[in-house]
Amino acid sequence: MIASVCCSAREGSAIRQCKEMLPSVTAFLLGIALPSSTFLIQLSLVLVLLCVLFRWDGNAVKVLIKNPLVWLPMAIFSLLALSLLWQQNLYGLEMVAKYRKLLYVLPLALFFLLSPRLINDFIKGFLLANAVILVMSLLIAVFHLPFGSYDPLNPTVFKLHITQNFFMALAALFWFKNIFLYQGIKRWAYAFLFAVALYNVLFMLLGRTGYVALIVAIAVWTKLSLPFRQQLMVATCAAFLACIFIMVPNRGHDRLQLGMQEIEKCSASAVEEMKLSCHSSMGLRKAFLLQSWQFIKQAPLFGHGAGGGFYTIPAVGYKVNNPHNEYLLQTVQLGLIGLMFFLGWMLSIFRAAWQQFSAIKNLFIALFSSYMICNLFNSFLLDSSEGNFFIIITAILASYSMYSKTTA
Repeated sequence: MIASVCCSAREGSAIRQCKEMLPSVTAFLLGIALPSSTFLIQLSLVLVLLCVLFRWDGNAVKVLIKNPLVWLPMAIFSLLALSLLWQQNLYGLEMVAKYRKLLYVLPLALFFLLSPRLINDFIKGFLLANAVILVMSLLIAVFHLPFGSYDPLNPTVFKLHITQNFFMALAALFWFKNIFLYQGIKRWAYAFLFAVALYNVLFMLLGRTGYVALIVAIAVWTKLSLPFRQQLMVATCAAFLACIFIMVPNRGHDRLQLGMQEIEKCSASAVEEMKLSCHSSMGLRKAFLLQSWQFIKQAPLFGHGAGGGFYTIPAVGYKVNNPHNEYLLQTVQLGLIGLMFFLGWMLSIFRAAWQQFSAIKNLFIALFSSYMICNLFNSFLLDSSEGNFFIIITAILASYSMYSKTTA
């Protein structure tokens, strides 16, 4: 009988330990999943819900639900879902399903409130995954090893090149930040990681989104965080790198020049030739901008509903519901009303970030600035990995806002 009691006690202790470890494991897995696996993201979000249910905090829910970081994305999702009642678009249900992630801000904020260390666990997982991807990407490019898509000219791992170079640019921001926080061998290790990530984004991967994300994030963080002398040093290094980028032949400069040529070709073409001349990365974005303006003029106030606005280029058989611009996508679907909700959400994020301690404020302002600029060229909130990343860091910011209220 005593043995059975001891066994029950040990089993109860093991269950408690598992419950205590689950949030840390979940946060770490969530960080790993973002740049690597959609399945792992979905699994991590299920584990997040379990962690929140195990330690439910009704008072935190009451406070968070009043936070514009939480209720504004819920309002945007509600508008999209309600639009299905009066706008029957072929792609409507799928679009609403993709924006379901807007509802995750609340449970994720509750999750990160469980313990301050969960934020660090998430960041560690995110940086570890990007470090592994960086090594594998270099092995593909240099040694032609069969990882990922196995293309030495575009060495992507797990995800498409737009996703990889965006996340790698953000990982580079964290490593760049740590160069100024540590001394000795750690500083040199982070400097090495930053330099290799910089090379990966600028010179190895296809796509130009990473250039924008990297430049904006580093520039904003440097301006907010470093004294003038170090700002000058960073600006000098950036100017030197820009000279190399422009003067020395490289694939990165070629891709940037190609983008400019695509815009010029699309802009110079006659109206009847535009649909064929604009069938390129930057040309399509120019064509989407013009078509979006036509859609907005047709329904300026309430938009065309979820999945509204179908972009077609018959000459090349191209059909898509995504203008590759989050601001245009929100306006086409939900009109100026939806755009105001979306911009109000962005403004509340910057306002909440600005109220944090200096180190947290500077990092979040840099991350959100980079994200918002990239949304001019991509619908990142619609996309799976990039959209979930934005939801997660918004939830982290909401949890920081709760921490500051409880400690005030």
